[in-house]
Amino acid sequence: MFYMPLFNRTRLTLFKDIMPKSMSKGQERYLKALVLVFLLLLLVLTIAHTEDNPDWYFVVPGLIIHLSAESFLILITSAFVAAATRHFIIPIILYVRGRSQWEWDPRPLAFWLVITKGIALYFIELSATNSNLSSYLNVTCTFFNSIFVIFLTVFLLRIYLHYFVPFLSKVLLAIETDTQYGPILEIIGSIMILIFGLAEFLNQFDVDIGVLLAGIGVAGLVIALAAQDTLSNFFSGILLLLDQGFKTGDMVYFDGDYCIIRDFGLRSTKLYNIIEHVVVIIPNNAFASQNIVNVTKPDRYVRHRINVGVSYDSDPSKVEEVLLKVAAGNADVETDDPTRKPIVRFQSFGESSLEFVLVLWIKNVIKIRQVNSDLHHEIFTNLRKAKVVIAYPQRDVHLHEVS
Repeated sequence: MFYMPLFNRTRLTLFKDIMPKSMSKGQERYLKALVLVFLLLLLVLTIAHTEDNPDWYFVVPGLIIHLSAESFLILITSAFVAAATRHFIIPIILYVRGRSQWEWDPRPLAFWLVITKGIALYFIELSATNSNLSSYLNVTCTFFNSIFVIFLTVFLLRIYLHYFVPFLSKVLLAIETDTQYGPILEIIGSIMILIFGLAEFLNQFDVDIGVLLAGIGVAGLVIALAAQDTLSNFFSGILLLLDQGFKTGDMVYFDGDYCIIRDFGLRSTKLYNIIEHVVVIIPNNAFASQNIVNVTKPDRYVRHRINVGVSYDSDPSKVEEVLLKVAAGNADVETDDPTRKPIVRFQSFGESSLEFVLVLWIKNVIKIRQVNSDLHHEIFTNLRKAKVVIAYPQRDVHLHEVS
């Protein structure tokens, strides 16, 4: 009981001592090339032997197994293609792409894809030459084919998500800068690949796909009726992405607050309320039915108005001068663009004041609250320095004696 672990550790230590502790990249490439050359040589010899002596027989008590040369050829070819794909073809593709590493390394899955398919073809060949064992060999072939389908589904899903979706998103981004097709492509493409993989997997076991789809359809109808809100949120989320009214990072005016869109989900949309410093989670169907103002579009500029009322004793020219000076002194207010320079309008004669409005453009909508506060402070201070009285409502009350 105590000797076996010690023996295992000793054997592992001796094995490590025999093997080289480190291998340079050059030595590793040299070893891979030798393996590939060996497999290629073995493949050529097998082909030559197939032409001369195509049949082998393996005799066991009460049973003769016919091993054709084609079966060995399939195994060796599979090993050669798997090794070449893993160690040469895929690295060459990476080199041609001009990258040093993969976003996701496809080599292990590609290797096992070829191996499992080769083994399945091997047992198909054995079944064709050994009719007495065909039932057992067909079961083994079905097993390896089903494993191949699983590997293929995972391989296609990874390739689609890591390479196809980013590539197509870049293409769409070059056409439309506000595209939101990436999440939709991920969802729809992944579902289609998984359905394809499931159908092929069941096909290996002779399951009737038509009957299965009919059953899934009935079950889907029941689920749809039971989960109407969930499906409504799902399709509302897809419509929000397709509509391209806003994207992640945009600021929206929603329900009386300024919020930044954090994330679009299948069920809900996450908003960051910059005033309350909280994340608001809203179901997609409720969010899609609201009137939402995207203050980020068409750009980060936002037009802002500040109303000022001064007493009737004030000089309108002086008031305009003070307001323009305050706007020009704020770094977050656009003053260089001639179409967006601050302007002051004399609005009206109010009941208790002369009404002015300062119209200006703030460079970044994210700062609208802070800039608005700063401008109000500066306007109040500068009007007081200029001895301009900010008016407040007044009423004259006349009293008459009653005789």
